Amino acid sequence: MKLWYALLLVAFSLQAGACIVPGEHGGAKDQGSRRHAQKRDSIQSPTASAGSAEPTFTEIPYGKGDRFRKGRSAPISSGLRGIARAHGDDVRHFRPPERTYHNRHLEGLAIGDPRVFILGGIHARERGGPDHVLYFLADLLTARALDTGLRYGDVTYTNEQVRDVLTAGLVVLPLANPDGAAWDQRTNSCWLKNRNASGRAAGGRPGVGVGVDLDRNFAYLWDYKRLFNATPGFVTAASDDPKSDMFHGSAPLSEAETRNVAWVLRRYRWRLAWFVNLHSFSGSVLYGWGDGDVQTTDSRQSFTNASYDGTRGIPMLGHDDADDGSTGSGGAPYGEFMEADDLHAEKTAAERMRSAMTRVGATAYEALPLSWVMASSGSCVDQARGPYYARECGAARVHGLVVEFGGPSASPACPFYPDAAAYHDSVRQVAVGLMELLLTAAEKTGDGREPKMHLC
Repeated sequence: MKLWYALLLVAFSLQAGACIVPGEHGGAKDQGSRRHAQKRDSIQSPTASAGSAEPTFTEIPYGKGDRFRKGRSAPISSGLRGIARAHGDDVRHFRPPERTYHNRHLEGLAIGDPRVFILGGIHARERGGPDHVLYFLADLLTARALDTGLRYGDVTYTNEQVRDVLTAGLVVLPLANPDGAAWDQRTNSCWLKNRNASGRAAGGRPGVGVGVDLDRNFAYLWDYKRLFNATPGFVTAASDDPKSDMFHGSAPLSEAETRNVAWVLRRYRWRLAWFVNLHSFSGSVLYGWGDGDVQTTDSRQSFTNASYDGTRGIPMLGHDDADDGSTGSGGAPYGEFMEADDLHAEKTAAERMRSAMTRVGATAYEALPLSWVMASSGSCVDQARGPYYARECGAARVHGLVVEFGGPSASPACPFYPDAAAYHDSVRQVAVGLMELLLTAAEKTGDGREPKMHLC
């Protein structure tokens, strides 16, 4: 291994807060849920009151410069390409085929024959996620290159575990929304969406709004008006208003970014078993469906069953027993079906990640059903899990998780902008969570380890 690359990887790991173990060889308010206290609203850009004192707050720099100034996403791109060049065939850099509205590429890495897909940066203002993925990859590859283990706080991984997870394989897209991230970093405007300003993005209405919420633009469960209960008292799943942060686009997969994510899912569909999407902030690892509570006994209650259209959704606090049309023909509340072993696998992995993440940082994580925290329509997790549960020919079962890292900051510009302490805390906690997920995927026995597929 070239000396310059060894030093580069060690520098990455030191910045991330990981310890390379020496001498170790082989060894909007409308997002509130009925069950769980709201942690993460649909937040518009805050405006400071005139004459009010601004709190003392230093937003996180990246390395020796401010990573988030002037829309610079180059460190992610160059970091991925540099790692791929140093590792040759073992780590492959790739670009999905479509360019964004502002002519940028999404960029990713594939290691081995991937069983896990890690996605970051789909919401522009949720700063840190792409960096956390990049640092985690550098930690893993440093440990393998130096034939040693890893330590984050009091959580330690052996070199054998490092090699196991790399052998199991992973694919990453650290920054799924490069246009939005560049704009947010340049303007400090708490921007969430991409930057598609075409009339097509707004259904042929130019000038009425910019951008689409990419995590509501995927194909499965996209049509929230048909699928979800729209009566008052239910959490809003998406929006048709191009000015809204929840605007889901003019059509499913209308955006280049979401089509690129779907392309990666198709490319690795034969072996992929886990998908994780990094968001901030709520300090939680989320599993299951977002269109209703998960149940394992009635397969008829499925997003594919039109007889339940208009009954799906997440009631707000106090609306559990309302006569609001949220039941199916049998009178029972709607619950999205999941096979019992799949639910057990997701719940077990989420709890494993939560426990380890809490041990290495200040944020206490929870493992929760997604439906307890938010309503989900047309999400990337739906895109990953959907084909199997839609009974599509050749579709493999993919487990889906969401990590909401960190907590709200005191930034006067946006509560999603971490300060230095929170940023580095999340680097460690996300790394440990991803490591636990990869170890789960690498295990040879247990629920969710063996591939399941619909053969027609």
